[in-house]
Amino acid sequence: MNKILALLFVLLLLVLSPTTSFSQFEEEDNRILNEFIVMLKPSHSVEQLLLNISNTKAKECLSQRMNIYLLERNTTFSAEEFLSSLRQNEHVKLAQFNHSFEQRSLVPNDTFFNLQWSMFNTGQSGGVTGADIEATEAWDISNDAITADGDSIVIAIIDSKVDLYHEDMNYYTNYGEISGNGIDDDGNGYIDDVHGWNVGAYNGATQGIDFHTMHCAGIAAAKGNNSKGVAGVCWGAKILPVVYGLAIESNVVKAYEYIRMMRINYDNTLGSQGAFIVATNTSFGVNNGNPLDYPIWCLWYDSMGYVGILSVAATANSNVDVDVVHDIPTECPSKYLITVTNTMLTDQRNAGSAYGKISIDLGAPGTGIYSTVPIALGSYGYSTGTSMSAPHATGAVGALFSAACKAFIDTYKEYPDSLSLLMKKYLLDGTEWNSSLNNITVTGGRLNLFRALTNLKQFDCDSCNFNVDIDKVPITCASVNDGAMAVTVDSGSVFDYSILWSHGPTSPECLSMEPGFYTVIVTETASGCRRFTTTELHYPDAISISSINTIAATDSTLGNITVVAFAGNEVLEYSLDGSNYQQTATFSIPANGTYTVYVRNSLGCVVQQTVLVSAIEELQVANYELRISPNPTDDELMIYWLQLPMAKLPLQIFDMSGRVIYEATPIDQYYQLPTAKYESGIYFLRYGNTTRKFVVMH
Repeated sequence: MNKILALLFVLLLLVLSPTTSFSQFEEEDNRILNEFIVMLKPSHSVEQLLLNISNTKAKECLSQRMNIYLLERNTTFSAEEFLSSLRQNEHVKLAQFNHSFEQRSLVPNDTFFNLQWSMFNTGQSGGVTGADIEATEAWDISNDAITADGDSIVIAIIDSKVDLYHEDMNYYTNYGEISGNGIDDDGNGYIDDVHGWNVGAYNGATQGIDFHTMHCAGIAAAKGNNSKGVAGVCWGAKILPVVYGLAIESNVVKAYEYIRMMRINYDNTLGSQGAFIVATNTSFGVNNGNPLDYPIWCLWYDSMGYVGILSVAATANSNVDVDVVHDIPTECPSKYLITVTNTMLTDQRNAGSAYGKISIDLGAPGTGIYSTVPIALGSYGYSTGTSMSAPHATGAVGALFSAACKAFIDTYKEYPDSLSLLMKKYLLDGTEWNSSLNNITVTGGRLNLFRALTNLKQFDCDSCNFNVDIDKVPITCASVNDGAMAVTVDSGSVFDYSILWSHGPTSPECLSMEPGFYTVIVTETASGCRRFTTTELHYPDAISISSINTIAATDSTLGNITVVAFAGNEVLEYSLDGSNYQQTATFSIPANGTYTVYVRNSLGCVVQQTVLVSAIEELQVANYELRISPNPTDDELMIYWLQLPMAKLPLQIFDMSGRVIYEATPIDQYYQLPTAKYESGIYFLRYGNTTRKFVVMH
């Protein structure tokens, strides 16, 4: 790409949101025939250009620095000829039609897709627009369930029986097995496992009616864009049902053994037997189960991970910290386990779901989810719980494998353990920061399928001889755009390369950054090989000091100051001098007086508030219905009573040191206090046993 075209490309990116992918139409029917974008030559003006051109005006300057303008012509007659004349004009460097473009997303035609807020949240049913996994954007990138090598993606659902006749589901079929003959036809050690395995019955009886199992399976992999029902995260991936039967741990072990065997058989026979299982879904567990008591259950996640299977598990449906109270399986320490809690259509964690900064990886939609259910129960319906959250992530794992390039899949088959962990990293790195999950989950974010698929571009599909990373300085305070990012390129040798950020800049460093999801592309000049990497910046929760409670010091006892502050789930620190911070929010003070309280978050953002500690009591109840306005004030404060008491009491004004600076006895219902001579600051008004605080600002 030459430099001029590169600059035009940068200009286009400047108007695009960093969290949304766009594409131009390939056909010329997106031309706006009466509008033209021109780049003028240096030192040439648009007035010079239009001097001898009729019926045309400069509608807008698009870039003053680059001398680019939008021209509007009041007719579309001979638009191509007019464009040709612009390109030959002595003042013009480049000229083109203005074009319309469309947002890249694929909204499927499934009948009830409008009810699937977790996939595409437009604010329906009182939700928050965008509080979804950005599935429609992701499906525009990839929406099938087959790898680049032609492997059919298989997701194992460990639960109860499924409805094998449901119109919206695609089930794994073991073609080496003959149903119902009581013989292990394919020699895998399991009899009649045509559509999965029933652990409890030790046969292939997986057909049945179970609401929970079907709901989970549909979330993960219901057929998409088939004009029926709903769309799963990974459209039409093959579901391998594994029925655990009696809810005992030994059956869990047998279920995992079957799944692992099926994947090993697939690998060993180059796909002629077994199943290409990339993920398992576990929406069951043991509340308060300590991993120390379940070592064999926990070891299975590593065992499956070694052959390339990631496991996804739902955490407990209770408002507890599993790092403290324990949970099985979501506290199991395996690297190959992805643990999920429940978020709502308002993008908040469901208060009835568990969390854990060490053990719970991310949140995913799980409240009021519409999905498949058995035909006998209506085919489709709603359900809520972490059980609904987990299959969103399970389906996302399947979608990642279906979107991966051939080089990734080939490398994965050679090193399944390492590459499955890399896939997990792409998934977790792609989460969207969420205040309600911050500091109580590993990622602090909610599942975002589009971002996860974007992260796939980080893999070296083109055998580039360099790696790219982003060093990031987070935004410190709410509404302060002080984030920063810098590209680091590990080349191994000296070479020339270009850098292009999704928001336009072409330099390695970006300062004063706003919140957003950013992608950077590094292109080697000689080979044209490109590498992608992504990152996110977000505003932290604002620090709010809700109250400061004081106890005055006396001759015999110390006073104290207690700060009540919060910033979502942020851990805050407190100080009285702005330098010596502590985690406790109470300070002892040797004497009464004026103090400044400082509150700091983990990123270094500080808010402060001045407080007066004195024997003056500031009551919360207005015994005399006293009102003041305006507050803050400049030159005059109006004081009035809804009903002036019979007794005439003194009105006193105190400064921050507790010194009385004004005193009077009002005799009317309204009283004007002159404040023009007061210095800017905080003052206290006392009338009887009622105290009011006001601020003077000049």
